[in-house]
Order: sequence, then C-alpha cells, then structure tokens
Amino acid sequence: MSALTFKLRSKPDQRLDLSPLVPARLAKLKQKQIEALVIGTTRAKLTVGDMFKVKGDNANKLRFGGTDGRCDNIGRGLTEGEIVVDGNAGAYLGAAMKRGKIEVKGNAGALAGASMAGGNLTIGGNAGENAAGVLVGETQGMKGGVLTIGRNAGPLVGERMRRGMVIVGGNAGDYAGGRMIAGTILFKRGVGRHAGFGLRRGSLIFLREPQDILPTFGDCGVLEFDYLRLLEHWLRETGRPVRLGGRARRLMGDMSVLGKGEMLILD
Repeated sequence: MSALTFKLRSKPDQRLDLSPLVPARLAKLKQKQIEALVIGTTRAKLTVGDMFKVKGDNANKLRFGGTDGRCDNIGRGLTEGEIVVDGNAGAYLGAAMKRGKIEVKGNAGALAGASMAGGNLTIGGNAGENAAGVLVGETQGMKGGVLTIGRNAGPLVGERMRRGMVIVGGNAGDYAGGRMIAGTILFKRGVGRHAGFGLRRGSLIFLREPQDILPTFGDCGVLEFDYLRLLEHWLRETGRPVRLGGRARRLMGDMSVLGKGEMLILD
C-alpha cells in the first residue's frame, strides 16, 4: 500500500480548510468520496478534487505536496497516523492534535500546535505567532506532546502552555513563554522582549542569555541540575541532539504572579 498523497494542482485563490484530511476520517472513504470533500472557505464551493490530485490508498500515511501558506488546518485534531507536508502549511497546523506525527518540510503559519495534547509535530522552517499557544475556544495552550521548530518562531510561542516540550532552533519573538502554566521550552538562540512574562510554572531553557530579562525574576545563582543531563540524553535518543550539560544560572519567577517558574541559562 502506498501513502495517500495530495498534490496541489495550482495556487489556491482562497484559503483552504484541510481539517477533513486526517487518517481517522479518510480510512473508510473511497477516492471519489475523498475528492468530494469540501475544503473551500468562501461561498464558492471548492472540493479536494478541484484543488488536489489524489493517489495512493494508505490513509494512515498522508502526504501533501506543493502546499503553501493558504493551506490551513493540516492535521488539526489528529488522533492517529502520520502526515508529511512537502511544502509550507498555513494556520492551525496540528492544532488540538492528540496522537500521531506531523512533519512539515517548510514554514507554518500562526497557531501551529495550538492546544495540542500529544503526538509529535516537527516544522523544518519558521513558525508564525502563537505556536503551541491557545486555540480559539480553549483556555490553555499546548497540553502535551513535542513541538520542534527548526528555525524561527514568532511572538508568544508557548502562550499559556500547560504541558509538553517545545524546541526552537532559531530565534523566538517577544513574550516567549508568556503566561505559561507549566511545560518546558528550549531556546537554542535568541528571544525577543519580555520572555517569561506572567510565567506561573514551567521551565524556559536558554542556550544563550536573553538580552532583556524582566525585573520580576529573582537570580538564584549557578546550580547543578541532574534533569538537564536526563533531558540531554532524551533529546539525543529521540534524534534531537543538543548539548546541555548540567549547570545553569537559575532565575525564579515571574514574581508578579505565582512565581514558581524558572529560567535556566546554561553555564
């Protein structure tokens, strides 16, 4: 069986809602039924067959080719299977996903991984604002799983994050980890202003010292952390090698709220 593949025929003239194209929904459908699914977002009816060339028969493994930033909701609510996007993705990539795996070779729009509860979401390029943030209608951001961003992340990455792991390979925008409830975000490069604003619990780990540290964080000095060594081992075992060591400067905060979160700046 070959992967069920969707190849974009031409650049869409409207935003596409690709939320119906997930393994759990497609498993029992024939190709003609899949091609008849409505994915348009305007009054002009638009179906999968209008925009995509469909081939393959393994609905547990989906492939998207030639997609761009107008292709929204890829993998939204994913509960099983694997999705690979050979191109860019629009907004809400992997939003509210619970299990499974999504890999995007290019960039993603706003709210990638918003309120996701599990699974693995990997973005090779940049992610827009509010990655791992709060999905519309929800009260919490990311609640589980792993989100890996290969390059830069927009502002408010991890806003109101509750659980899980985010790895940002490039720079992050302003208010990174803003109003986090718990969870872990690892920043390999720089961050913008006001990182950790409103941080209640959770860990922000920095390979580089932020240029702008809020005054509501208390400096606890340089300490040894065994869990950094365990995290480094886990990252290596899962194919995300990062040198962390075991020593870091710890800042507790945000003291303007609960104040049980931490920034760890690697020594």
